[in-house]
Amino acid sequence: MNSPERTENEDFLRRLLKPSMTEVFTSIQSNLDAIPLDSVIQGLTLTSRQLQHVANPRMMASASLQDWREALMRLRSIRRWLPTIEKQLPFQQFIVFLTALIEMDEDVDDQVRALGLSLPMLSKEAAHDIAIEFLHFYSPKRYPLATTWVYSWKTGTGALPYLLEFTNEPGFNGKDRFRAFGAGYSELFARLEQLDTALEQFALHRWGMYSNDIVLAYVYADYLYKMYFTTSKSIFSTIPTVLGVVSYLLGLPIPKEAVPTGIPVEQENSPVS
Repeated sequence: MNSPERTENEDFLRRLLKPSMTEVFTSIQSNLDAIPLDSVIQGLTLTSRQLQHVANPRMMASASLQDWREALMRLRSIRRWLPTIEKQLPFQQFIVFLTALIEMDEDVDDQVRALGLSLPMLSKEAAHDIAIEFLHFYSPKRYPLATTWVYSWKTGTGALPYLLEFTNEPGFNGKDRFRAFGAGYSELFARLEQLDTALEQFALHRWGMYSNDIVLAYVYADYLYKMYFTTSKSIFSTIPTVLGVVSYLLGLPIPKEAVPTGIPVEQENSPVS
């Protein structure tokens, strides 16, 4: 007999493979084809290599604090919150907390929760995003990217529930549909693995272990455009291009030409923060 969790995972994949989603994924494929993503993939690969270099147990002793800082500053959440962290915690101790995540090698929810308890100066969501980004880019195949822009338990929003809106199931929106799935990161990871399977079906797995990252970042960009176009034209005009949003969400530099007004996108009230 199938376990409830396995049944829910299978149902999640079934929803993603519904006929109504074919046009959605085809559109995503067409739009991503028009975006120069080579530099994005190169950037993500470099992020992983730098993290794997400093956090590798065999290399850790030889990695300097500057090596660590350069590697960690490639992660969007750490770049955003490190000044707050360092007001109350030495950088070296922060590194100890991060490497402990790898050494724990246990249930991902325990790993994420542990870092949250170690960083009381941050909100739970911010600390959890740091843990998830660090684990993901250290081991992309093992830890899917599941930060709050992918899915937020607090608000029920994000790229994944927005994508589910296109399944056109009567009586539900994406937020309501997705609330039925995943009480924690382990369950959310399972859903993201099913998305990975769906991307293979629709020829969208062309970016290897970063395929989910690219597609979900594109979906979130689409969500931002549609939300602010209907609610605030002034904010809409400040949102970067698709390449800019994708780059930003994945921790990479944004070309100046991708930011229409030149407003720094990492300020606290940025529409893509």
